[in-house]
Amino acid sequence: MKFWKILLLSHEMTYTGAPNSLLNVARTLRQHGHLVTIYTLHGGDFVREYHRHGFRVHYYDEKNYTDEQRRAFSKKYDLMIANTVFCAEAAYNMQKNMPTILYLREARNLPDILAKCDIDSRYITDAENVVCVSEYARDFIAEAYHPKRLWTVHNFLIKRKIPKVKKDTDKVNFLIAATVEERKGISVAVDAYRQLPENIRQKACLHIAGRTPDWAESYWRNINLKGDPGVIYHSEISDRKEMDRLIALSDVIVVPSFDESCSLTVLEGAMFGKALIVTENVGAKYMVDDSNGRIVKTGDVKDLSKAIRELTENKDRLSGYGAVSCERFAGECGAARFYKDIKKIFKELR
Repeated sequence: MKFWKILLLSHEMTYTGAPNSLLNVARTLRQHGHLVTIYTLHGGDFVREYHRHGFRVHYYDEKNYTDEQRRAFSKKYDLMIANTVFCAEAAYNMQKNMPTILYLREARNLPDILAKCDIDSRYITDAENVVCVSEYARDFIAEAYHPKRLWTVHNFLIKRKIPKVKKDTDKVNFLIAATVEERKGISVAVDAYRQLPENIRQKACLHIAGRTPDWAESYWRNINLKGDPGVIYHSEISDRKEMDRLIALSDVIVVPSFDESCSLTVLEGAMFGKALIVTENVGAKYMVDDSNGRIVKTGDVKDLSKAIRELTENKDRLSGYGAVSCERFAGECGAARFYKDIKKIFKELR
């Protein structure tokens, strides 16, 4: 296979899933000999993570580029991969100049994003090549937008060293690692915890780690954690070692989202050997069954509370659940699996 000169375009550089996923893509493609250059529409602190791995980050001025400037990019690169729907316009405008992949990290939230952000749906419908990250996302995108070519490439992680930690409590630690917003279902999880019988609640803690965007502050205020010592908010944790330590100290990873195209958090939980609770609307539910966690009804406080209770009451089984998660990660979520899948797409683009 030939080595490609690849332009990877991010929409921003924040400590959230999409820029992190794109960094994994960049590292893996570079490891296999491809020449990778990073561009971004907007900046952010996550730039330092790209720098740490030896990537310079350039700014992509989509709104002001001329056709001539876009053609100049096509002379420098063999392929553009545009990450998330927020880069869809850039991909659409570039695809007449060189092979372009729109790499969608979204699923059923796409119509809402398109409407709120004034993104034209034809950027998806008329896209030459679209990649999505789960069968859950694929089914929706295929039905709603009918792109010309649509592939599924599961999200993945580059395995990292798991810190050795010692818990200072006998309580079962449940962790949600997500941006604080309504789509992530955090209020559902807090209500589910509050519905636990008092004797069960005394045996469990619910930890939440993630930034609260300005536009979601009212949502977070309405959750109101005052007087609830069993729910602990860690805010955003940008230090990778600190975040890994929090995951390592957790027993169960919870993804209560109303819509999640895949979820890196599920994959991280599996990599760390944790039990998993996800909703039916999480694309990475292919990682979960009763042997390593629970799949619960989306938005159902009672069903999620039942799952939290069952895992708390059966804490002696959690290490076994974690072992199953770890085994599935090895088979489904590594960089080798990703590269095998993306290489097939590259061959079709030649």
